[in-house]
Amino acid sequence: MCGIAGYFSTQAVDDAVLKAMTDRVALRGPDADGFYHNGPLHLGHRRLSVLDILGSAQPMLTPDAQQAIVFNGEIYNYAELRKCLQQLGHVFCTQGDTETLLYAWREWGREMLKQLTGMFAFALWDEAQRSLLLARDHLGVKPLYYFWDGTTFVFGSELKAVTAHPAVKREVDLNALGLYLEAQYIPAPHTIYRDIKKLEPGHALLLKDGKLECWRYWLPDYRNKMQLGEADAVAALDRELRRSVGSMLVADVPLGAFVSGGIDSSLIAALMTDITGKPVETFNLGFAGDVVGSEHKEAARVASHIGSHHHALMLGPNEVLGALDSWTEVFDEPFGDQAALPTMLLSQLTRQHVTVALTGEGADEVFSGYGNYQKRVNEERISSVLGHKASPLHYLIRTLPPIARKDRLLKAIGETLPRRYRTIPNVFDEALHDSLFTPAFRRAMTEKIADFAERAYGECNSAHYIDRIMYVDTRLWLPDDLLTKVDRATMAHSLEARVPYLYHHFFEFAARLEPDLKQHGNSRKYILKKLAEKYLPGEIVHRSKQGFIMPLPEWLARELKDELEAALSLRGLDKRGIFQAGVLPRLLAEHQSGKKSHAFRLWALLVLERWFARYEPDFCVD
Repeated sequence: MCGIAGYFSTQAVDDAVLKAMTDRVALRGPDADGFYHNGPLHLGHRRLSVLDILGSAQPMLTPDAQQAIVFNGEIYNYAELRKCLQQLGHVFCTQGDTETLLYAWREWGREMLKQLTGMFAFALWDEAQRSLLLARDHLGVKPLYYFWDGTTFVFGSELKAVTAHPAVKREVDLNALGLYLEAQYIPAPHTIYRDIKKLEPGHALLLKDGKLECWRYWLPDYRNKMQLGEADAVAALDRELRRSVGSMLVADVPLGAFVSGGIDSSLIAALMTDITGKPVETFNLGFAGDVVGSEHKEAARVASHIGSHHHALMLGPNEVLGALDSWTEVFDEPFGDQAALPTMLLSQLTRQHVTVALTGEGADEVFSGYGNYQKRVNEERISSVLGHKASPLHYLIRTLPPIARKDRLLKAIGETLPRRYRTIPNVFDEALHDSLFTPAFRRAMTEKIADFAERAYGECNSAHYIDRIMYVDTRLWLPDDLLTKVDRATMAHSLEARVPYLYHHFFEFAARLEPDLKQHGNSRKYILKKLAEKYLPGEIVHRSKQGFIMPLPEWLARELKDELEAALSLRGLDKRGIFQAGVLPRLLAEHQSGKKSHAFRLWALLVLERWFARYEPDFCVD
């Protein structure tokens, strides 16, 4: 894995700017750096060597210097592409995957994107065309940020690289801030800064002749469901998942796997073992004592079953809190997912042994792993009738008090079908915004999470409601929360994470499975569990889903009490014009008295004020 940065500008800028941009993503690539300057174009790269360790330095140029590239990620089918391109007459000088992208562009142009499988973000310069192509992988495993003001184009793997360029302003996007307060993350294409954007998953940009073109090159197709019996479906799933895992075992450095104790990551580790025919390195973080969410015993059971070399990091929950000190450096825009803390510590342990780790992210969104999906499908039988556009309830519900409109079923009845599912989580509910935020801040909040959910719902071409709401999470929660968490937490320790469930061909296969193979009665991830029974102990396969749940209420009442009170005071967040007078003191008092738990809200606010204090952006609520 690597870090990339660069810019295109006719305005003269000191060469030290590119180095400063690239240095800000140094942890993404600690092994080497490289720079390329060509008139208005400037490319920078930090390398984490995974393939062709002694070769494939970047920025990489073709021998005739007609193309240059900086690339972050892995192209899993590079060997097949390389062979095809060689047959077409292209001569390769390296053994890695980066060079494949250069000749794929030369041969196929923008159609090359349809040939790629992998996780990637890259910028490719074509000297003859005077064009710069940027692309991000199909499901958003790797990040890519950019700035464009009509004359200067700046890009980078992280926000901190982009903001190092002097042309980039750091004015806070109040609309994006409102989205963070609603959902604990900022959905693409927005960032916390008004003038910087995230390139969305499955999208590409082309800068040419002073114009920036953006297009989507991939969209999954949910039609043409496969008519498979259960046994054939399990066999097909086995074949496709093995194909995905096998493609991600290509590396010239040691590999391992995160194993949480649930079936998603455990199945990946089991398949790694079966494919390689030897023990793999597995890693788990557990909590000492009787702590809800610790799955170290189950992870150890999996490791014993598959015969892996297992590494467990056992901590007390309060020891995890130490990772908070690096939070605002790792996540350079407001990000409130508390599970990032243990993920950062797990990554630190893992990097001591391997350079690449496979993870189980994405299985819940692909195979209906959340109980929320089943509940929403069941509730839709009611809301589809009571919330019909001809029903008076559809309009009457909007007149109810805000606290009543928070009810999930009532909210669904009051909305149109594409807006009823709004992804997860829900921090400051939209129904309460009028009573929470200042009028000036509300005027700046031009979008709600429901707007993004509605667009995603409309993109999905499935006839099944459950497919569509899973796709909503695939477009929002998955890339902008879960994958952001994994990318930043692993890259903070120069560890590459690979995600077999999000190999896009595998995702396309799963999209064509009938929904009742995923949500079967009360059984979630039905077909995945059927496959897991082949590789894992039954007590692991059929145990209840858990996850990392940090003791936020205890932390906020003890270790973080003083910092929280200062963060929410008139010296901190309460001075910024976001919340109405008295709201933050009330939230704090209700939580501290035990009247009502606001732990996740207070955590999101503490993280936000830490970000303000660290980055001191241009901020004003008129």
